[in-house]
Amino acid sequence: MPDMRPVPEPRPEIGRAPRDLPFTLDIRRVHLAVGWVAFGLPLSLLALGLLPQVCFYTSISHFYFSPVGGDLFVGMLSFIGLLLLCLYSFDMTGRDGTLGWHWYDVALIRVAGIAALLVAFVPTRGSGCAFGGGAVPRAFVGGAEGSEDFPAPASPPDTVAGAPSFDFWGQLLGLERTREPGVLDAVHYAAAGVMFLILAYVVLWVFTRVNSDTALRAGNRKDLRNRCYAVLGRMILASVAVLAVKSGLGALLPDGAGDGFLSVWNGFRLTFVFEALGLFAFGLAWMIKGRFLRFFEDAHHPRAA
Repeated sequence: MPDMRPVPEPRPEIGRAPRDLPFTLDIRRVHLAVGWVAFGLPLSLLALGLLPQVCFYTSISHFYFSPVGGDLFVGMLSFIGLLLLCLYSFDMTGRDGTLGWHWYDVALIRVAGIAALLVAFVPTRGSGCAFGGGAVPRAFVGGAEGSEDFPAPASPPDTVAGAPSFDFWGQLLGLERTREPGVLDAVHYAAAGVMFLILAYVVLWVFTRVNSDTALRAGNRKDLRNRCYAVLGRMILASVAVLAVKSGLGALLPDGAGDGFLSVWNGFRLTFVFEALGLFAFGLAWMIKGRFLRFFEDAHHPRAA
């Protein structure tokens, strides 16, 4: 006989909206994840660049062309970009913890997420390193010969010979150097500038607002966090400004002076340095937002924003 026992009706979930998750999601841990990844990206690439037989590229973006660095660069930036796209929703404004937020703050953070993905997947031009002999980074090779996939009698086993080609997307989209030499570069650097400027805005003018009723209670550390945000946001803006001035000087100086300036600049890897400073400041600000040290935690209300 079929089982005729009555099926119990599901118990109503009190206070749970259909889109709520069946577990607790601590937004501070998400802030920490974004912060640690942003802070760790330049450190990871620095450690890789200091290894023997590995090129220390002139910029963080140029590590795209490194066999391991490219995976770190694209993977970590994609993680940041996707979280920026999905972390905040428009209906969160006006709630405790985000009382001072506006809809356009959420929109700008999502734009920053898109910009981070563009920086990751639209590489800058040039090699970012002086390669000698048959050194060929990644698989961006023109006229490749050798290895098991490209048999050539003159090539030793497990080697690839060819001219490094760093315009993979340019070739894919038909943007040849001679016709559209700056399109992809413009997309890459414009996206990087937009990302950093929006993140500086968030650190300086969104995180510093009074976002909860208890934020300014005696014993809470909102003022301390805001002072840190002010310093870190200005560090991001300063890094962007220095890199913008560098780009302008490189383009405006006469050929001889411009080449000499860029030779010294790239010799000291200063683009990498200032990009790293911007990422450190961004990452540290989000780590503070996530209370990575108890020193930044509020005494009376752990959720005070």
